[in-house]
Amino acid sequence: MKSIYLYLAGLLFTNYAYSQTDSTSKQYSDKSVFSANIVYQSLAHFLGRTDSLGSYVVIPVVSYQHKSGLYIQAAGVGVGNAKAALSLTGGSLEAGLRFKTENKFDGNIYASRFLYQDKSVLVQSALQYQAGINTSFKTNIINFNIAGDVKFSSNTDYGLTPGIDKMFLIPLGGKTTFVINPVAAVFFGTQRFTNSYTDKISQNIFGVPVSPTTFRTTTKNVNQFSLLAYEYNLNLILVSGKFNFSFNPSFVSPQNLVLQNGEYGKDRFYFSTSVGIRL
Repeated sequence: MKSIYLYLAGLLFTNYAYSQTDSTSKQYSDKSVFSANIVYQSLAHFLGRTDSLGSYVVIPVVSYQHKSGLYIQAAGVGVGNAKAALSLTGGSLEAGLRFKTENKFDGNIYASRFLYQDKSVLVQSALQYQAGINTSFKTNIINFNIAGDVKFSSNTDYGLTPGIDKMFLIPLGGKTTFVINPVAAVFFGTQRFTNSYTDKISQNIFGVPVSPTTFRTTTKNVNQFSLLAYEYNLNLILVSGKFNFSFNPSFVSPQNLVLQNGEYGKDRFYFSTSVGIRL
């Protein structure tokens, strides 16, 4: 339900999370649709994890959705920062099915392939494939969302994202509508890292040392399901005929950073903006 990463549904890499993909269900149409968008995001991040330079990202996206709900989309990702000019670092291909029912339940299922240039600077560049589902149950007061995914790289990881949102439609006359869509989401997922600790070993009899003190270092591989991030978005969308524009201020708070694996992140405000066309 987030709308950038949305009337725009799925504009960003599926991985740039739920906020970019959950609202894909809002894109369900009773006719075939071609769309093209370009997105600017002031902070390139993956669940709040960033590089130390605070890079920004530009994402062009083209997609085609058949009236049956089947869709395919392709995206490129360009990254830049204060020390490096904007350059293409990767891209994605996604295919899926958007669905809806008469009882206000809708969503999409998808599979994605991620492509990167050598030595890509993207934070999530180890990711190769991802499959998942986004669902939304709408009520008159608030919408309840749940997303789940499986990520494939050298390991297999799992993600779960519950959230809530509310959409306000403000007709401005003619074919123009202004949309206000506040969203809150919580991201859970698997983490893999090593944990090392040192034991002090000595032998004594009645408290008297009888051998030199030695130290033993033990390293364990840890695989756990953890809280990874909170994110809050205020999606402001203007739709006029075939054209759309959005501005989306956001706040992300990464949790349980694995510092020994080099993860970097902190609470950050950022924004994304996009312009697009639907035919």
